Amino acid sequence: MESAHQEALAALCLFLTLVHTFLAGRVGEWSRSTAHSHPRLAKILHLLSEVEFIFGFWALAFLALRIPFTSFESTRNLVGRLHFSESVFVALAMILASTRPVLEAARVAIEGVSKRLPLSRSVKGSRIPLLFSILFLAPLAGSLITEPAAMTVGALLIQKRIFGQAPSRRLLYSVLAALLVNVSIGGVLTAFAAPPVLVVARIWNWDTSFMMQHYGWKAILAVLLNAAWTCWINRNELMTRDAAASEKKRTNLTNPILLFINAAFLVLFVSVLANPVGLAWGMALFAPYLWLTREEQGEFQLGQGLLVGFFLAGLLVLTAEQDWWLSPLLQSLSGGTLFVGASLLTAVTDNAALTSLAAQVEGLSASSRYLVVAGAVTGGGLTLIANAPNPAGFAIFKHRFQNEGFHPLTLVQFALIPTLIAGGLFWIH
Repeated sequence: MESAHQEALAALCLFLTLVHTFLAGRVGEWSRSTAHSHPRLAKILHLLSEVEFIFGFWALAFLALRIPFTSFESTRNLVGRLHFSESVFVALAMILASTRPVLEAARVAIEGVSKRLPLSRSVKGSRIPLLFSILFLAPLAGSLITEPAAMTVGALLIQKRIFGQAPSRRLLYSVLAALLVNVSIGGVLTAFAAPPVLVVARIWNWDTSFMMQHYGWKAILAVLLNAAWTCWINRNELMTRDAAASEKKRTNLTNPILLFINAAFLVLFVSVLANPVGLAWGMALFAPYLWLTREEQGEFQLGQGLLVGFFLAGLLVLTAEQDWWLSPLLQSLSGGTLFVGASLLTAVTDNAALTSLAAQVEGLSASSRYLVVAGAVTGGGLTLIANAPNPAGFAIFKHRFQNEGFHPLTLVQFALIPTLIAGGLFWIH
């Protein structure tokens, strides 16, 4: 009976979290309407309208409510079994990728490609080539620099160079959707950069050669088509030139030495990701380095990185006891239903958590293994919780949604075609 209560409580808290996320925009409106009459209440409501805070809030509520059903010792053991290294890593990768040396290097590389695209002179003078290059190159770079870093670089460049002062609702949601979908599928060219691949690669003996052979060309083509589609549906708005593009841009890197050191720290964090002690030592080295070089690093995303880490830690807690219904469901699916089911389940569970559960299912065929991972990465852009790096991208854009609030169903609407494009290609196996 105690186990049944735990499972019901875990499912209820996850459901309430998702409902709260859908109502975040309305809560934000309440916050603004009470700002003058009840300032303290407005601050609380504002905090409860932040998507990153919502998941951490309900995770804490779940742990507090779990104690009466089990015990304090049992709840403490649950938290002790969880590995928060990925949450910390995503926060660190977001901070590193938002530093000036990394952004300058990304800008120089992406602008160089955008200027060489075979387009007409009128199109070359617009924002279309740059947006296409960002949506194509940044996600694919995630296979090398990791998905969280790629998400941060892509989102920051879009924020600075594409959106301008007042992007339309269609431009805002369609670009966010394309970025989320493309980062999710763009990280599968290697076996170490995408969270849903990383958790199964060792168990199923998948290496980078395997990933390139079975997923690589499909991911590249899907990312290219999604980038082109997003530029096409926004072509009228993107034909104007952004203000930043009219300024004289440096073509050299601001500080190659700092860029090398930042890249070295990223490699270090990737190499010790599975070792909490090593990650702690890495952080102990990184913090004073970042403080000593803070002026050269620019306005890096420290606060947003920490919020995203809190979000992912909350998501990990909330999904920790969902295997009672996810695992049997995965075992009951096969073939096309497994692919579609994995794509849809990813939207409410996180694709890494889904593939991790799949890795524990005995007797999965090679085809089923391919399909569950393909489905997990295909659905990785449908919601903010579908893929671990998604909150990093949203955190950079979220102030753009302050007027009317963020609407998850609108994101699903704009992510549908990019997801179907990716799904159609990954279906081939």
